[in-house]
Amino acid sequence: MIWLQQGDCLELMKNIPDGSVDLVLTDPPYGINFQSNFRKKNKFNKIDNDNTVNAEFLDECKRVLKDTGAIYCFTRWDVYPNWVEQISKRFKVKNCIVWFKRGGGLGDLKKGYIYNHEFIIYCAEKNHRLNGKRRNDVFEFSKDAPSKYVHPTQKPVSLLQEIIERSSNEGDVVLDCFMGSGSTGVACVNLKRNFIGMELKEEYFKIAEERINNARFNQQTGGD
Repeated sequence: MIWLQQGDCLELMKNIPDGSVDLVLTDPPYGINFQSNFRKKNKFNKIDNDNTVNAEFLDECKRVLKDTGAIYCFTRWDVYPNWVEQISKRFKVKNCIVWFKRGGGLGDLKKGYIYNHEFIIYCAEKNHRLNGKRRNDVFEFSKDAPSKYVHPTQKPVSLLQEIIERSSNEGDVVLDCFMGSGSTGVACVNLKRNFIGMELKEEYFKIAEERINNARFNQQTGGD
């Protein structure tokens, strides 16, 4: 089951039944008014609704998540305290995972260190168990190549697959209420999970839809 919806997740999540989701894996606007300078010739626009920390969606995540479920939420060091405060009101925070993304990033080239990581807040409901051998909380996965970027905050499918494999099983339902370019959906197709994806911006929704459909086609035909 792949269920893709374009619109405001606060409204769309009302259509999801209580306790029907096994894993929430999402990358909300951090509240940093982000402007990517990744592309020189064709810069990405600012992320919508990124001027403040807006955690209302977490109430709906709490409602739809099973008591065997987990939630992973991406954020950044400078707004981490805000996000962990909001998430802690709804969920039991178990870890702050550090995604070491290699390759560096932009910033103050003379006075600051290279931005080379992001945080992932991991929360487990009371009956959730991780799959596989116990591992450390630093996940080292390279960013996508510049030529592959179709969204300013795109996450690598390999990283998302690691999380999905750890906290769900084949046939489980994974929710991404800020799916951007659809990388979580691609990871779910690859791993035979059901996926619910929501995206506010029509431009990115269409990109996500195409990428996920391509992944489904490749899985069915055995292509790359």
